[in-house]
Amino acid sequence: MRQWKAGLVTAVMAGVVGFGCGVGLEEEEEATSGATAHYVEQLSGSGPNQCGKRICFDPIVRDKNITHIFLDFGNCPVKDFRVFLTTEHFGTVEVDKIKSKGGPCKELDADYHFEVPGPDKKAKVCIVFKDYVTDDVRIGAKSADECRYEGTNGLQSFKKDDCRKCPKNDHPK
Repeated sequence: MRQWKAGLVTAVMAGVVGFGCGVGLEEEEEATSGATAHYVEQLSGSGPNQCGKRICFDPIVRDKNITHIFLDFGNCPVKDFRVFLTTEHFGTVEVDKIKSKGGPCKELDADYHFEVPGPDKKAKVCIVFKDYVTDDVRIGAKSADECRYEGTNGLQSFKKDDCRKCPKNDHPK
């Protein structure tokens, strides 16, 4: 009788654990597929626009430590945006001191610049546009005495030199 009870308890426990795990896996799969779909939608630009979405650019890599990052939006009057910087030493941080005047590398004629807390030779920049969005974005950097742009990093979902006003959102997320 004891063996029968032990076997019954083992069978019930295995069923409960198996049921619990199965439910968790389904929920996890749904969450993962939803997150993946959202990420793919963001990258493909199939959403209504890129306003409010984090757009990341190829990492900037230099032989010497990067001290400043420059952002230029061409002829688009981008004023309200957020910048996230990812470096090896600091991880991902939101940049809170973006300047539009002064600074080094005046020859780049950039709209905005900010300092990079170092030392890092590689940095990744992501931008969230809130008022205007453009595909005419140039990212530049200063390291040692060198100031240069990385080239044009176009947002893949827009035509060249597109500049769009973001819709007003009365209910921020």
